[in-house]
Amino acid sequence: MNKNSRAAALCAGTILTTFALAMPLTAAPLVVRQAASTMAPPSMEAVNEAAKPELKSAPDSVDLAALYFYAKNGEADRVEAETRRLEVRFPDFVLPEDLYAPDAGNTVDESSLWQLYERDDYAGIDQEISRIAAANPGWEPSDDFRMKLERRKLRNTITAAHEAKDFATLVRIGAGLDPMQETEIDLLWMMIDAYRANDMRDALTNLYRGILFRGQDKAFSKELVLTTLQKAIEDVPAAGLREAMQVLSADPDLALGMGPLQLDLMRREIGDYAASVPGAPRPGDEVLAAVRQVAETSGSPKDLALMGWYLLKIEQPKEASSWFERLMEDHPTPEAVRGLALSHVHLSEDAEAFAFVSEHLDLLSAEDAFLADQLSFAFKGEGKTKIEDRVVTRYSEAIQKTESADHARLLGWYAYNSRQFQPASAWFAKAFDWQPEADSLKGMLLSMTRLGQKAEINELRAQYGEVYFTVFAEIKSAAEPKGKGGKAVNAPGGIEARYLSSLQKKDYGACIADLRKLEARGQLRPDVQVSKGWCLLGLNHLAEARQAFTDGLARGGGKADDAAYGLGLTLLRAKLTDDAEALLMRQPLTPLRERELRAELLWQKARSAFDRKQYRQTLEALNVRLQLVPEPVGISQMRAWSHYHLGNLAQSRSIFAQLNQVMADPANSRGIAAINERMGITR
Repeated sequence: MNKNSRAAALCAGTILTTFALAMPLTAAPLVVRQAASTMAPPSMEAVNEAAKPELKSAPDSVDLAALYFYAKNGEADRVEAETRRLEVRFPDFVLPEDLYAPDAGNTVDESSLWQLYERDDYAGIDQEISRIAAANPGWEPSDDFRMKLERRKLRNTITAAHEAKDFATLVRIGAGLDPMQETEIDLLWMMIDAYRANDMRDALTNLYRGILFRGQDKAFSKELVLTTLQKAIEDVPAAGLREAMQVLSADPDLALGMGPLQLDLMRREIGDYAASVPGAPRPGDEVLAAVRQVAETSGSPKDLALMGWYLLKIEQPKEASSWFERLMEDHPTPEAVRGLALSHVHLSEDAEAFAFVSEHLDLLSAEDAFLADQLSFAFKGEGKTKIEDRVVTRYSEAIQKTESADHARLLGWYAYNSRQFQPASAWFAKAFDWQPEADSLKGMLLSMTRLGQKAEINELRAQYGEVYFTVFAEIKSAAEPKGKGGKAVNAPGGIEARYLSSLQKKDYGACIADLRKLEARGQLRPDVQVSKGWCLLGLNHLAEARQAFTDGLARGGGKADDAAYGLGLTLLRAKLTDDAEALLMRQPLTPLRERELRAELLWQKARSAFDRKQYRQTLEALNVRLQLVPEPVGISQMRAWSHYHLGNLAQSRSIFAQLNQVMADPANSRGIAAINERMGITR
């Protein structure tokens, strides 16, 4: 290893550990799958074979299959019994010398399986395995075939999820890929897209580190490394990326190939500074001059916006507005509207910013937080600003989608001062629900007073009189509003917060991004913590989901059952059965949810006992589970195999036969074939 290579190797352990990725910023509860629709059977055992009518001078591979099978599994008593049987049929029989050698006796031709493998015919593979197993007792597919088959299935599943942009599923099924060992880089690139879409910064960091810095025997080609660096520019802050490129440039060919990436790196440096990325230094004059020249000559939207945001950052809003105006003329986008509006705000031209935003509501359909802030200008004054009906409607929608207590209270006072007491009361109530504050309670009480709702006021006094005693004292002497005219305001209703909408659409990355914005404004309510838990569970972030559900459960707020249910599912998905059982013992749940969690808990116990070959414990867990919920096919197959291993062959055969009548499944056929072989049934 040369000097440069040693330097690169030394840096690889620490480089990118500071990759603080800077990324722009349901649903019905998830149900843990209780079992697959079909279950691959355990290792098939074959026993005493009925005597054949014709005698052969020596056993062939079929005759020896059971012997090899028992030897492979260390069943000495069965090896002895099978040896005696073979000695009866073949008087000159002697034990094969390779009986205990690895993979001994596995001479079955698997070419038909490989042909089906090349066609991705997985159903055909199951049927062919059943056929070969029936003809060759004790045979199982080779480890090579099984490993390659599982790998092929994984690739196809990942590719399908990526093509469908089902990034939440992709995160879950691709979690087992090792970035440091994976040899198929396109799978890792697909995971980059999935982690980026779901704002999974730590996972992205590990993924880039695994691709860029790995041992020489696992290193990707220079072309693939350069392509990955190009992707990293979108995700990795400039400081970390420049450090990584410096280490990689120890390779002269890589250093030459990274030349075209320098301009993109300069863009990233400007963007990081403009976005106030922690530790991002102000870019130098050479960097600014290079990007400015490209922006002026090419007029690309990305560069125009970049220069505008940078100039806003350094408090040059007049110059920034010229870049955003050009962007608006050439490429009217939400970013152009936001940039130009904020330029007006920086110039203390709030009225102009409001008017500009009001003219481009159609471009800001997904910019609820920004809209709420900008449209609020018209509702703060003395009614001097002209407000259109569509502005009131869009403002109220944005308030509900962002669950902003401040804006809800502002709209409530606007409605109250224009003597719209019913909607005013509703908006104050919504603000108080989102964030309990004295001013929201005062507005609600005043509105109720004007509406003559004495019973409701007394109810609030009984509930909050001690905590907000000054508020109840103040409303006694409050003067009536002057009743100046205002636009009609409707009470809130029928519009969900954006994070809830994202949760229902299973867009978990967007859900978490919205919740992070809410968290930046203050502590999340218990019900919002529970929603956060569902989004994190959808992304398979089990540790974070557990914390979110635990926080929601601890703080109550009428969501204790939802929080406990989500926590139980999270614990079970993490295979923490003891913790899940303890939760069920201490936390009451609705009967339906408790039954569901207990059924999953018992399934996991049965599965664990089965894997440890504790078949009686497996059946005990399954029997208790059957008293709670119906048994799917896959679990019934486990029941049948447990009876098989315990020697209850008739019962096992009966279960497989009943399952076969319900659904033709190669796994059932394999089970029946194994039992027939063991019972000496030749038909």
